[in-house]
Amino acid sequence: MRACASPIAAMSARRFYASAPASSANLGPGFDAVAIALSARMHATVARASRFSLRFAPGPYAPTHDGLRDAIERAMRSVGALPRLSIEITNEIPLGAGLGSSAAATVLALGIAWRAAGNRLDRARIAAAACEIEGHPDNALAALYGGTTIACDARNLVRLPALRDTIALFTIPQIDLPTAAARSLLPARYSRADAVFSIQRAALLGAALASGDLAPLRVAMNDRIHQPYRAKKIPGLAALLAYDAPGVRGVALSGAGPTVVALLDARADARRIGAELRARFSDAGIASETLRLRPSARGLLLREARSAS
Repeated sequence: MRACASPIAAMSARRFYASAPASSANLGPGFDAVAIALSARMHATVARASRFSLRFAPGPYAPTHDGLRDAIERAMRSVGALPRLSIEITNEIPLGAGLGSSAAATVLALGIAWRAAGNRLDRARIAAAACEIEGHPDNALAALYGGTTIACDARNLVRLPALRDTIALFTIPQIDLPTAAARSLLPARYSRADAVFSIQRAALLGAALASGDLAPLRVAMNDRIHQPYRAKKIPGLAALLAYDAPGVRGVALSGAGPTVVALLDARADARRIGAELRARFSDAGIASETLRLRPSARGLLLREARSAS
């Protein structure tokens, strides 16, 4: 995606603000197709400058290596040369945990570069670029549009409202499982029985999300395409996926993992459920933490920064 060449002076304001949400993809059988946007976000404060600079505010999810910086700069270069901007990132999204931090960074960077070039925001073109960079549409489109997205590519998608009366409870184990490594675990071929099993549940998942009737999620969030194979590298995963309790709508691996997402009725006892899920990782010798988020209707946001009074 190449924006029309335009000097940084084309910006209508000296400072602007941008943010993009975390997301949870797949939800079981919706492999590379389904994702929900979440309330945690990656924020950027952007100002004109004499040269390009990028820094990260301290915090629990600040990057410890250059992976996030490289992702942001790579996405911006897909629009054009790095613009003369000073960018400060404040990140609320756990990195490398299956909560769409890469997609949020890509969408955020594309939005900043598009805005800096003086162009009117074109979400369709940003969607195409983000899907190309990410290699699949699920997290990228949820980060861009918010809500729930079901897609096979940037042009062929259904955008649904954010899930209502739902808590997204994430159990994040202390395991390093890069996305590339998680994908390498998947087989080249599947049995007909496993394909039919997952197709049935993928269809049920899409119907439940579209209709707002979330009762079938307990069954619909099962699959045989990726979760059984990734369980080899995530001790305790099988026990977490089998977990059930009052108020639990469904449990699945979040994205490529290693994080597990449990979608709960908003009235459920999230504290107790979180403790029981952590205990299953603990039984497998893995320490973990819980993060409670809400599905979010907000995707990429761009706005002028307020002037200091």
